[in-house]
Amino acid sequence: MAEISWLRGTSSAFRLMIATSWLAPDSWRQRQEETIREAIAAGPDWDEYLRLAAHHRTTALSWSALKRVPGLEIPESARQQLQERSDAWQSHAARLSLRLVRVLKGFARAGIPVMPFKGPTLSFEVYRDERLRQYRDLDLAVTPEDLPRSQACLEKMGWHLKSTWFPLTTRQWESFLRHEHHLNFVHRHGPTELELHWRNTWDSTDSTNARWARSIPSVWQRCSHRAMNPIDQVLYLCSHGGKHAWYRAYWLGDLARIHAEGRVDWQQAFEQAQSTGQQRPLLAGLRLLKELYRLSLPDLPGDPWKNLPSFLIRSPLRALKSAKEPVAESRSLRDPFHERIRMTRYNWLVQPSRGWGEILSDIVYDRRNFKVLSLPDRLFWAYAPLYPILCAWRRARRGSRNGTS
Repeated sequence: MAEISWLRGTSSAFRLMIATSWLAPDSWRQRQEETIREAIAAGPDWDEYLRLAAHHRTTALSWSALKRVPGLEIPESARQQLQERSDAWQSHAARLSLRLVRVLKGFARAGIPVMPFKGPTLSFEVYRDERLRQYRDLDLAVTPEDLPRSQACLEKMGWHLKSTWFPLTTRQWESFLRHEHHLNFVHRHGPTELELHWRNTWDSTDSTNARWARSIPSVWQRCSHRAMNPIDQVLYLCSHGGKHAWYRAYWLGDLARIHAEGRVDWQQAFEQAQSTGQQRPLLAGLRLLKELYRLSLPDLPGDPWKNLPSFLIRSPLRALKSAKEPVAESRSLRDPFHERIRMTRYNWLVQPSRGWGEILSDIVYDRRNFKVLSLPDRLFWAYAPLYPILCAWRRARRGSRNGTS
């Protein structure tokens, strides 16, 4: 099978990291144990495995998966490091969860509907334990109409916008809301970050409203909130992972657990994905589950995978093995030209089709240019023709600062 031959061409440490990047449900537990034993029997480099687990943010999941397999021979040094890192993360996750509880209670008191996603609530939904998935920050979604009230609510609870934020004029703010999708906050009593979302990356106004209409009431840690329905959740996970070329394995581990448990009607999910232009991220995510976890592809009418560009599979496999963030995460011109071209091609294939007007609008938008030149709203139109000049000016100033440091 092609999917097995690709994985066999990787190091045993990489295969072990993939095998332990999720916690398989009972129906798949024996298969996961067999895969773990095969990788360990091949003699993995445990230092490499520890580095991969740290990069792919699977340490807590990996340690939990390894502990479930009886009789494994793990070097004491690797065993100790895994346990210590897992314990450290789980203590940190408990603190983040407590902070999220306080935020959700604050929104409830203010009467603002809120939808937490990713982070501790996703960990709980997928694994029934908010400490297993590793995450960098907290994520909340509110309706666009509730954004001003939500910002005020967070500020009242001790959160403030990150230092990179600067005031915007009315037209600049409208452009920001149209092109971006979240505000970044930090807490005054610690380094915790929170992203306040009003839409997802590829959302239209209609799709945002529809997702809220389909959301379901949920309770976590005795806090009431809205949650994405199962199909919206997997489409978000596929679009988020696809946007980042799936360069962290734990994103695929989440999807693997959901698929293995049979939580989603994939035909219905595919039909909804087609209506929003998200079919390629969904199909690519499911195909990667077959490549890496040997999970069967859902039976979808017409075998839509035959028309899926193979580049959407090759690029994530390459990103997973590289153990670094792909160039898609950077706008730096210092990145290798061929890498920027490759990821530009990938992004073009994975994103929903858009009109040329929307594409050009995104190309000439950069909020940093508003700080370089603060034009009055009546001259806002001038940012588009001035875009290359403002970008060059920012680059020159950055080079000047670097030269004097």
